Amino acid sequence: MEAEQPVRRASRAFVVFVVAMVAVMVFPLFAIGNRIEPMVLGLPFSMVWVVSWILIEFVVLVGFFLYEYGGSR
Repeated sequence: MEAEQPVRRASRAFVVFVVAMVAVMVFPLFAIGNRIEPMVLGLPFSMVWVVSWILIEFVVLVGFFLYEYGGSR
């Protein structure tokens, strides 16, 4: 019989990160980046705002993964 894996709970830092990521993508914090000017690489600033937060989210999630499962595979 296989041993059951213990139930893993989300860390407080991860929960705070997820709430922060949702906050910057919805009103009222999205209003900071919700404009057309300045154009960045030909893209409106609002699109650059969303893409940059997605890239930041990716980097932080990789960091959480490496912290959680770093050397144990």
